[in-house]
Amino acid sequence: MKISIGKGAARARSAGLLLLALSLSFGATAREMPYGSTVTNGFRSLARVAYVSPPPDSKQITLKSVAAPAESKLLLDDLFKQNNTKALIVARGSEILYERFASGVSSRSTPLGYSMSKSLAALAVGRALCDGYIKSMEDPLKAYVPALSGTSWGDASVRNVLRMSSGAYKTDPWLNGHKNAELEKAVGESIAAGKMTADFVDLMKAADERSLEAGAVFNYSNFDTVALGVLVEAATRMPFSKYFEKTVWADTGAESQGAWFVNAKGQTSTYNGFSARPHDWLRLGIMVLRELKSANSCFGNFLKEATSKQIDTLSGLAPAYGYQIWVKCSRGTGFCFAGFGGQYLVFDEKENMVLYHHATTFSQVGRATAGVMDPLIRSLASIEQTPR
Repeated sequence: MKISIGKGAARARSAGLLLLALSLSFGATAREMPYGSTVTNGFRSLARVAYVSPPPDSKQITLKSVAAPAESKLLLDDLFKQNNTKALIVARGSEILYERFASGVSSRSTPLGYSMSKSLAALAVGRALCDGYIKSMEDPLKAYVPALSGTSWGDASVRNVLRMSSGAYKTDPWLNGHKNAELEKAVGESIAAGKMTADFVDLMKAADERSLEAGAVFNYSNFDTVALGVLVEAATRMPFSKYFEKTVWADTGAESQGAWFVNAKGQTSTYNGFSARPHDWLRLGIMVLRELKSANSCFGNFLKEATSKQIDTLSGLAPAYGYQIWVKCSRGTGFCFAGFGGQYLVFDEKENMVLYHHATTFSQVGRATAGVMDPLIRSLASIEQTPR
């Protein structure tokens, strides 16, 4: 069906969109990461990585380009100008409505997702649950990972660790999920440079303070996500990257290899370490929306919980959190995957839309990404609707 509007209403809406675009343009100035080009190419030339490949019999999701209205393009062009954007793609179903890359960046680049990786770790947990490797969301992690016995993570349930509420310690927002600046350097910087030799479990044990009751308070912690990776490895008895490849990546319809950071011991950095081509990031989003429609499937039901409010955040990128996924990322947007520096997959389940944004900035201007979805959807109302 094609939706039409009167000329007066159209002019008013166009003026409103233009004002919004201008307000976003002048709202903040992004500060480029000194290693931004490395982020865009996924650190694969520096870090130790475990590649994940589409299976030989995988059917690649075909993406088709469809022109978006001028109003929509105006909004997205303006968003592209912010945050040192390197790639911005919007799709409805498998139709690409908008695609733009910065100079020197292309569809063959392999951008790092930073903390979007956390959401992918949750998908792997959901698959392990549905495959029967994890028996219950209420099981404590120590039931699968004896090495975590006596720690906050070992005593916490799978559900509470997914909700970022292990209770291990408090973190400051400026540390991006690390307990302190020393751990940020010892883990984040070293694994990106391919120099991390420490065992993740040993670092977790040393950092644990058992300061909060499990499940009581949301506390954004990278080690909660690392614990989920350790859980998947122990439950499935295979490296995290291999299980992810066998389940999540196999269903994505990817065109190329993804890659996870690993340390010298082969442990996966599930909190920050996944990279993929822009179109494959988009395909991950399309897969999530497709699985959410599977009302009677175990994984579909898991995703419904994962993408809905499980705990209040009180601070952060959104007011609510699901399972390693931000919920209510803007007034009308249901949920998003978000990473440091302006990495986003933003979803609108009703419209079957996903927006992929890859940027490289230190500045706190990323909220404009999720915020563009509401006016964008309104601006797209005049497009001929095709079956989705």
